[in-house]
Amino acid sequence: MRKRSKAILAVLLVATMVLPMMACGKKSTTDTGSDKTAEPTVTSGAESDTEDTGAEATAAPTQAGTEDPFASYPAFDMGGRTIKIAMFYDMYYDSTDTVPEDNPNVTNVELAQKLIDNVRRVEEKYNVKIEYVNPGSDALVDSLNTSVVAGTPDYDVYLTQLSFALPLAVNGYFENLSDISKDYEDINNNRNIITPFEIAGTNSFFSKSGKNVAATYMVYNADTLKQLGLEDPNELYAKGEWTWEKFEELAKASNQDTDNNGVTDIYGYGGDLSLTLLEFLASNNAILVKEDGTEGLTDPKTVEVFQFLSKLYNDDKAGRPLTDDWNDNIYAWTQNKCVFAPTPMYIIQGEEINFNYRIVPWPKGPSGDGTKAGQSFNDYFVIPKGIKDADKVYQIIEEFFGGWYGNDLEARDVDMIELAESCFLDENDVDTAFKIGEMGNGDLWSVVDKNYIVNSIFSSVCVKKDMTPAQAVAANKQLFQDEIDKLLK
Repeated sequence: MRKRSKAILAVLLVATMVLPMMACGKKSTTDTGSDKTAEPTVTSGAESDTEDTGAEATAAPTQAGTEDPFASYPAFDMGGRTIKIAMFYDMYYDSTDTVPEDNPNVTNVELAQKLIDNVRRVEEKYNVKIEYVNPGSDALVDSLNTSVVAGTPDYDVYLTQLSFALPLAVNGYFENLSDISKDYEDINNNRNIITPFEIAGTNSFFSKSGKNVAATYMVYNADTLKQLGLEDPNELYAKGEWTWEKFEELAKASNQDTDNNGVTDIYGYGGDLSLTLLEFLASNNAILVKEDGTEGLTDPKTVEVFQFLSKLYNDDKAGRPLTDDWNDNIYAWTQNKCVFAPTPMYIIQGEEINFNYRIVPWPKGPSGDGTKAGQSFNDYFVIPKGIKDADKVYQIIEEFFGGWYGNDLEARDVDMIELAESCFLDENDVDTAFKIGEMGNGDLWSVVDKNYIVNSIFSSVCVKKDMTPAQAVAANKQLFQDEIDKLLK
């Protein structure tokens, strides 16, 4: 199933997902003039002659089954205004583009033309221009913290990371989507175009709808398990038997000393620490940042996670020792240094792997229910308070984002489906990837924990071994609460 070029896959991933910053610890903070990214990839309607009368529209609240999904969206005159969308990378296509080749890296001319045609249609319907603006990451954040806070936003819409925007959202600097959206709009119905993201009591963030590949999967070497005569995790999952206990059993049995020198060469489990913590916490239903803004470090569910990891790494010796080299940790499974590992999709698509690998949802912890995965946060759009006619801007954005595919969700999702098909060897893993992408638990801890407090707890328990799990979480309780307060208050 791996059939698409790495270059194209990389472009799609950049356009549609935010890789967990906690996992790689790096993200460019300045724009380097990189090529724009094509619009149709997702995450993640049509014209009217009605003139704007200032009255609330009362169109039917559903689009399902209609040939024109935007027939219920009334036209209005924006007086030639340019709606500016600030992003930290370049994006095609907008009102400044006229032909597919305006994107020097265009690969699908037919699709590019659909995007351009939709731009022209939206321009005509609303007498408006739409422009993507890339001021660079630093300048975009500065604009949020200065112009938005001052009530005079530089841009009409911002695409930004949650860590930068959440404090502003909590303090009311962005429009509440419930206040500016209409009953007939997609966000209040099918959500085929826009998906809102409610977090920390806010309802300001939204993203393009579509198949979600921003997730961390448990990957395993299926060849090794078969050679060792061990049970297949996906079969265990199908029977409802995929638990921490069963995972531990397989991980221990997968340890191998291939040259008989008394040193383990292949470990049962290995990989990036932050991703390991993200997923084992979620699989035990442990929430570190509770809805009321208090810490969950000292919750018994959290303590259970560190007790289990201590057993896996210290007692069972089934956890591959972590190194200071992030690449060595995250790519260890691709080099057959461990059998089980956490991995995001971009690691899979970026490597030539010479064995049969599979993915499976994370095993269920003793306090888990098997329905949750770690939250990988997308970049989100926000509309700042202070812009004129925010409700009209939002309506135009919906039609601008979704007008090229209308009700054809297969067209919307084709790139994400092809991306997943190109990354996995078993077609069942494509569905598994999308399933895990929808299981995020919404826990903000990976955004809050800028000082890697949770990682340090692991270090105390599993590396230094100078504290018990209960002692380590208690020692860091107030530090973690302080980090929560910085972000949410």
